[in-house]
Amino acid sequence: MMSKEYIWCVIIIVAVASYLPRVIPLLLLSGRGLPHWFKVWLTFVPTAIFGSLVFPDIFLLGNELNFTLNNIALWTTLLITPLALKTKSLGYTIVAGAVVFALLQHFI
Repeated sequence: MMSKEYIWCVIIIVAVASYLPRVIPLLLLSGRGLPHWFKVWLTFVPTAIFGSLVFPDIFLLGNELNFTLNNIALWTTLLITPLALKTKSLGYTIVAGAVVFALLQHFI
């Protein structure tokens, strides 16, 4: 059984380890401007992270690519992409994607 002191030490160490990587860049970069090329590069980070999180769910089954007709996630993505491009609305896209996914899952 772990003691209360041990648990509190772990909580404090994890809090400090989580806090330092966030505060150090702020302290080092405060009052300085970022180069233009870096600001442009930073605009691609959210898209890259989103792609890396979504890609396995859409295209992979286990460790293999899945382009079969019963890949509901891929079909949903293909059907929803025009809506996402036209409306540029994350809310509409998520709701429509959930509806299309549910319908495909029910009928396939």
